[in-house]
Amino acid sequence: MEKKDQPLPQTPAHNVPAAEPLPMDHPVAAAPVKSGSNQSLTTALIILVVALLFIMLMFSMNGKGLFSKDDSSDITELQARNAQLRADANAARLSKGLPPLPEGASSARSMADRLQRDATSLAALTGQWEKELASKDETLRKLESELAARSQNSQQLYGQIASLQKQLAQAANSSAEVTRLQNDLKIAENQAVMLRKQLGEFQTRPTNEQLASLNKQLDASIANAKKLELQVDGLLESQKNTVDRDKYNDVVAELEKIRPQVSQQRYEIQSLRAQLDRTRLFIESHKDLPAEAAALFERLRTLEDTNPQQLAAAYQSIGSTLNARIVHRQEFATGTSQVPFDREALIREAISQQKNTESFFLVVGYASKTGDAVSNRELSAKRATTVASVVNTLKDSGQQVKAVYLGQTNRFSTTDNAANQICEVWEIQK
Repeated sequence: MEKKDQPLPQTPAHNVPAAEPLPMDHPVAAAPVKSGSNQSLTTALIILVVALLFIMLMFSMNGKGLFSKDDSSDITELQARNAQLRADANAARLSKGLPPLPEGASSARSMADRLQRDATSLAALTGQWEKELASKDETLRKLESELAARSQNSQQLYGQIASLQKQLAQAANSSAEVTRLQNDLKIAENQAVMLRKQLGEFQTRPTNEQLASLNKQLDASIANAKKLELQVDGLLESQKNTVDRDKYNDVVAELEKIRPQVSQQRYEIQSLRAQLDRTRLFIESHKDLPAEAAALFERLRTLEDTNPQQLAAAYQSIGSTLNARIVHRQEFATGTSQVPFDREALIREAISQQKNTESFFLVVGYASKTGDAVSNRELSAKRATTVASVVNTLKDSGQQVKAVYLGQTNRFSTTDNAANQICEVWEIQK
């Protein structure tokens, strides 16, 4: 007696050996082929064929095949229908410019293996990027910590230098006072010698009035000389407690030695911060800018062939029509993207003066027309990102900043290439 078909668990296609498609136990209507689901149709057909194969295999192992020898005609009919369905599907795929369906599940298995390998590679690459980012963050924190320690050390040294300079100035004043008193003492001693000489001369022909006058002058000179000696001794004694010039020079030398190291670390932090900020701050295409910033970019791009007077007039017009103005212009030395620290101070001052808490800052990078265009674009992008990163650390929380590269230019100077290697910081007020 024939048993009713029981539902069997679905078996993944990669666990079934590849085999030729077998006839299905009931007709299947051919699904319409859509251009966006060709791969899904191929996979569904392969899984269906493999599932049928598994069902046949299970029934064969149990000695209860689905078809008897008397059903050979039905098998032939199903095989023909299976072939017709495959032919229809291949024809539809051919009309879409796609290859015919594979003969077995091996291609699906290969595709699955390839996708698995790609996923594994992507996961490994993602892990590597996360490690590199963590390493950069750790390096940045370490450098910032070292910079803070060195800055604190520098402040202490500056304090010592200020104190030593004050003591040195006091010592210099004391030395000048000692020299003046010593000169006064010599003058008083010379006067005393002269008065003694005069007193000796007058003693040969003295009078009471003359003798009393000379004695009075001599006593006054001696008293004055003693007073000056006491002042000189006091100053010399106080000078012993003033700053040692060698110690002062040692402190200054130590400060000069540490200053380049601090500057180098500050530039490294500036570069690392710019690298981390590039994906957030630098816009590869001006089409991705907000509407106000995009309008400013388009206006600036039309000013390439203007002279200095026309450029100044255009910038004034931009201020009235687009409510935008330049707050800082940063020039760069050839081949570098570093912003000197004195220029950072100017940027800080410019940003701090902006009272609009919702301003949008657009850093526009330019390059000179010398050198390779691709290299100039990358260097100018680094420069614009560095300036934007500095602005980003100084702006208010409600303000925004982005950087963009406009292109090679000679609008600022046709003779001085360095004048065209700049970044402009524009403020768009809302």
